[in-house]
Amino acid sequence: MPGEPLSKRRLLTYSAAELPMSMILTPVTLFLPAFYTQDLGLGMAAVGFLLMLSRLWDVVTDPVIGYLSDRTHTRIGRRKPWIIAAVPIAMISIYQLFYPPEGVGELHLLGWIMLLWLGWTLFNIPYFAWGAELSQDYTERTRITGWRTIAGLCGTLLAIGIPAGSQAVFGWGGRSSEMVTIIGAAALVLLPLLILPATALVPERRDFVPAQIKIWAGLKIMWQNGPFRRLLFAFVFSSTAVALGAPLFVIFITHVIVDPTAASLVVLGYYIGNLLGVPLWVWLSHKTDKHITWLCSISLMAFMFPQFMWLGEGDLFWAASILFILGIGGGNLNVVPTSMKADVIDLDTLESGADRAGLFFAAWSTATKLVMAFGVGISLPVLAYLGFNPSVTNGPDELFALRAWYAFSPVPFYLLSAILIIRYPITRKRHQEMRAALEARAAAAT
Repeated sequence: MPGEPLSKRRLLTYSAAELPMSMILTPVTLFLPAFYTQDLGLGMAAVGFLLMLSRLWDVVTDPVIGYLSDRTHTRIGRRKPWIIAAVPIAMISIYQLFYPPEGVGELHLLGWIMLLWLGWTLFNIPYFAWGAELSQDYTERTRITGWRTIAGLCGTLLAIGIPAGSQAVFGWGGRSSEMVTIIGAAALVLLPLLILPATALVPERRDFVPAQIKIWAGLKIMWQNGPFRRLLFAFVFSSTAVALGAPLFVIFITHVIVDPTAASLVVLGYYIGNLLGVPLWVWLSHKTDKHITWLCSISLMAFMFPQFMWLGEGDLFWAASILFILGIGGGNLNVVPTSMKADVIDLDTLESGADRAGLFFAAWSTATKLVMAFGVGISLPVLAYLGFNPSVTNGPDELFALRAWYAFSPVPFYLLSAILIIRYPITRKRHQEMRAALEARAAAAT
């Protein structure tokens, strides 16, 4: 029922599917750029361009999968067939990317990363749309996204913690090539083990209104949704801040902290902060409007990122401490904004008369992936232009460029995101009015 909280067993089964997908995302964003440049010898500018190009592929696949997912009718539901299809595609792509053959070149990276992102799209858009449809309650939606985010963080912590533990015990697992080897093996086991039970045991909502609007007309109505535009651009700006720094993390630890095996250990601070921050943001969102909690987390991250400028050789403790505080703020990125997406979909249902969660999550996903693409496509070439080379010993000027870009480039984007969020219009009271209108319409139709 719309107002009933979901059982913990159902929440756990649904959320567990996020764990292996987050485990995949960690090495792709943090370790793969360093693996293919430092270990396999591909050029920084080339790798940055190819990773950016692979995300542009999502401009085509995301809206198509969202559109088709909204119109799929099968015995097991409209979201689950796509999620099931994603599993073998993701597994094959991971094997090829994380265990490349000798003499690997740019085309290998481009082809398999594009297939991996296709598998990610097949999973991510139907899965998140399914989550938005599990409840119609303003507060319960944040609880769902909180559980899902915690499961994803557990996957990320496994992706970081297993190599870190291996490095501590066996002295192997701290370098990029070693990390992707370990994470790849774990992900290949967990993908079918955790995703398929969710599709078998958690039911989909059946009382949806099928989307009949053609894709371009639907996108036009979506664009006219003012709160969605504001929410989308705020998320795009905050994601840009993340995207500029993520591909440089291993390089920063290797060349500024000067410890090439410490990346997996140091980044644990960030994800432990994430894990501890999620309950805080869920609790705070119950006490106030959702956008207020997001504003608090954005402000915290904008303040903390410049502190990296003061770090130097051997500052592992301070790097981990800064990342821990950033992690508390970053823990909100996939909790409250995702819950707010479900609320703007209610507004669209009110205006269009159809349930189009798939298309909304596709538009959101496309924008986010483009941002991540441009992040890696900008950061690596900028550093190459400034003379930094991860394969050689760099001088003071090149190291200063790395520190300054890593510390300050995210800040303007966090501030832009905060400006958009300050006066966000869908409050708890406004959402209650929307739900009342939707329920009145449904009662009149029956």
